[in-house]
Amino acid sequence: MNYQIGPWQFISNRCVITSNNLERELDPLLVRLLLHFIDKPQQIVSRQTLIESVWQQSFVDDNAINRAISELRKQLAHPIEKAPRLKPHYRKGYSLTVIPERLTRANASEESVNILPDSLGISVKNEEVATATISQPVQRKNSKKFLIYSLLAIICLCFLVWFGLFFVNATSSEKTKLITVNKVASTWNIGSEVHPELSSDKQYLAYTNVEPENDVMHAFVKRLSDQREVEITYPGFQVSILSWQLNQHSVLLQATNLKQQKCEMVLVDLSQFPIVGEATLIKKCDLRYTGYAQVDENSKHIYYTEYKNEQDGSGLYKFDLELQKESIVIPPPGVMYGVIMPRLSSSGNKIAYILSQKGQPFSVFSYNFETHETKRLFKANKSIISFAFDWLADDKGVIVFEDSELSSIVFDKNNIIKRTLTVTPAISPYYIAVQSANSLFYSENKTQAYSLIKATDPFGDNPEYEALYKSDKDEYNIVEIINEEGPAHVFVSERSGSSQLWLSQHGLTKQLSFFNYGDGLSTFALRGLRVSPNKQRIMFIKNKSFSLYDVNAQKFYPLEEFNKHKIVSYIWSKNNESIIYIKQLGSKNILAEFNLVTRDTRVIEGIKASKLISDSKGNGYVTNDNQLIRLSDRQRWEMPKNAKKSVAYGVSKDYFYYSDSISRIARLNLQDLTIQDTHVDFRPIGFEVNENNEILFTGSKYRDMQIVQISWDK
Repeated sequence: MNYQIGPWQFISNRCVITSNNLERELDPLLVRLLLHFIDKPQQIVSRQTLIESVWQQSFVDDNAINRAISELRKQLAHPIEKAPRLKPHYRKGYSLTVIPERLTRANASEESVNILPDSLGISVKNEEVATATISQPVQRKNSKKFLIYSLLAIICLCFLVWFGLFFVNATSSEKTKLITVNKVASTWNIGSEVHPELSSDKQYLAYTNVEPENDVMHAFVKRLSDQREVEITYPGFQVSILSWQLNQHSVLLQATNLKQQKCEMVLVDLSQFPIVGEATLIKKCDLRYTGYAQVDENSKHIYYTEYKNEQDGSGLYKFDLELQKESIVIPPPGVMYGVIMPRLSSSGNKIAYILSQKGQPFSVFSYNFETHETKRLFKANKSIISFAFDWLADDKGVIVFEDSELSSIVFDKNNIIKRTLTVTPAISPYYIAVQSANSLFYSENKTQAYSLIKATDPFGDNPEYEALYKSDKDEYNIVEIINEEGPAHVFVSERSGSSQLWLSQHGLTKQLSFFNYGDGLSTFALRGLRVSPNKQRIMFIKNKSFSLYDVNAQKFYPLEEFNKHKIVSYIWSKNNESIIYIKQLGSKNILAEFNLVTRDTRVIEGIKASKLISDSKGNGYVTNDNQLIRLSDRQRWEMPKNAKKSVAYGVSKDYFYYSDSISRIARLNLQDLTIQDTHVDFRPIGFEVNENNEILFTGSKYRDMQIVQISWDK
């Protein structure tokens, strides 16, 4: 059997790994070792397990294991893609960091034809393919040519007959069918209602309601038989729904106090509904880094996803509620975003989850607690993030939504049968809660509305917030420019139906760009505006291509050189003629400068960089895990603790600004190292700071929406 493992193809019958023109031969021990890791992708395998399963002995010298692991890691090292395929876990064992993909004859050859993945992590070419490959003899004797060719012809004929039968069966179970659904609104509170969750017995619907304007969250539970509804509160906190406890009438809440930066997971007893029972604190959390969670049936464990290191992505963890001890179920995959949205099956024997890699289609996997087996159940076609999946009853399978395509994946003995339905009228769920095989609740995909906000004196006694250029469509990313008529703002708006650049000056607003995005979705297709220090040019990304806009000439120019790399962050240099950027090469970030005049590139050595920022004068800075570094003189400042967890940064004059993108904005005084922070009534997902220390925010709030139930004929 052949597999794609990151950039490598593993051809097991030849005991080789290949990548483009590279070919490396593995000895039999390494083959057995690699096959064992392939069978347990992204799971930590202990040394004792390796001894029993690979060496098949009761004792093996530690040095022998160390040599074998070291040699396998060396063989899997790639000259271009530097990320390790085999990761050591201190005192726990080792894990294969990527999900191997079983290859067919069509996409795995013995001639090393290979396509390197766009980025690290999962390299996938076909969805759920399981078929036979025909091995050919390595050596042929001339006297036996006719006999061998005849035998091969017979084998090929048998294979084609088998494949034809398989193909007919597969298409009958995986063909797409158009269905018309009945839609009924299920919630009617004022505001945005999101994240429906059904109790295991399907008697109760829980959901989160978000007040308009101030984004205050509430949790509600409704009994479906009579539509009676109660609100669940937790004193001193906002609450939102996480999940139902497995096979119990208790709901798990995420309780947050944004001003005090507190987050708790709380289990509330609803067994005497409509009486709301006792609330039990289950676990403290960090709302920026802890995701979906669920408590098992016996209240022994809580399963949740969490970022321990943002660059490694999110892993799946189990917390023993009695021992107060955490353990890993699925290790972080080493790619953003990682493991998200874990859901326990009704038996509690399995847990399904989404594996999402930034910029790549997501997949749904299941993990069996008894056999420790991981299976991929579904792979999306589009590069989107979705939480829209749920278990069918009795562990029979899962339902997954990708836009308006509903995929039902049913387990039939040892087979997986997939059925795809295209839903009309078209919907785009973000969360779903499955009621039956032909009925579910959902909340819409686009939950957020984006707008531009100017903050004046946000850290003073009387801060002022002004909505800028407001329309009924999304607006985001704003920079200040200077053209022939003086200062102005350029921003992105979707008011004309797609993401376009707009100019606002002297009270007038006009459209600058008229990009055609074709038939695909154009939402947020235009982003990453960076203005030169002289305010004359703007660099931005349209879809995945980089471009420049000349303010005075009012012309657009492509920056094709940047399309060749995986660009992490970029700013203008102080001389207005260069772009300083960070590109990802394997697992390493490279800091470099590209001269727009000479088209030359130089690498900037000696600085570890994660993100680039600049002030209004063009002074460049980089951040990494621990430090803020000024590029001009390499002066360094220790990053505040909360800044290390932030995702939005800015610099102006003597201040370094940072935000949690939830409700807080803070700044570090670079002279006396004092810190100020403040709360805002919107999510500050991005911002620019001008020389007057005014902040131009891209803020987001929840849209007004309802939870809808759909049903269809079987």
